[in-house]
Amino acid sequence: MKNIPLILLAVLVLFGCTSDDLVLKKTKLSFTSQKWVLQQMTGSMADSVIMDDEMEWQEYYIFNPDGSFYKSSVRDSIAIEASGTFQMVEYDNDEIDYLELTYTTGQELAGSCTADNKEELMFISDTLISNTWMACDGPGLYYGLVTD
Repeated sequence: MKNIPLILLAVLVLFGCTSDDLVLKKTKLSFTSQKWVLQQMTGSMADSVIMDDEMEWQEYYIFNPDGSFYKSSVRDSIAIEASGTFQMVEYDNDEIDYLELTYTTGQELAGSCTADNKEELMFISDTLISNTWMACDGPGLYYGLVTD
């Protein structure tokens, strides 16, 4: 009889949190707008890391609490903008959180292995995300959270 309250508490803890609750605790995107700036590019060759002003282009994302995003990219002094929606996703047997972006404008900025209007970004930490484009020989792009 003494163990019944402990068993009930364990059941509540086990079933009381959904996977969405856990995802939202790992990241802070559900509460504030956030700006993520391109900090580093990598290529397919070993030790090919380019940073800051040496990168071929500069870009950033802004993620909003309503599930919308804005992306700006400047290449050769020409700014290109994109926007769309995003959602947090998790894959079975993968402990990494991802953002799945769906572009409604500026689809040419989607760094993706597919030809559609989607892009995925993975969380490396609370302050660093990267694209998944490098899985199909695209550049590795790493974005840092701006914490003004």
